[in-house]
Amino acid sequence: MGIIGIWVAGFSLGFIGYLAYPGISQMTVSIIPSLMSLDSQIVGAMVAGMASSFITVLAVTIWAYTSRPTNSL
Repeated sequence: MGIIGIWVAGFSLGFIGYLAYPGISQMTVSIIPSLMSLDSQIVGAMVAGMASSFITVLAVTIWAYTSRPTNSL
């Protein structure tokens, strides 16, 4: 059941990220002007990579925290 929950959370966040991509990419380009010279697909890949890495780290951290024994230090 845990792996399905992680998959559903990842899918949901990825879906929301896809919908939010135009706004996020415009904000990123306005914050970091050097990204203007990059292709829009590269910027999109960077946004997707950062989002998926954040989701993965968050999911593994929550999983590790909830699966540890209760009597550990």
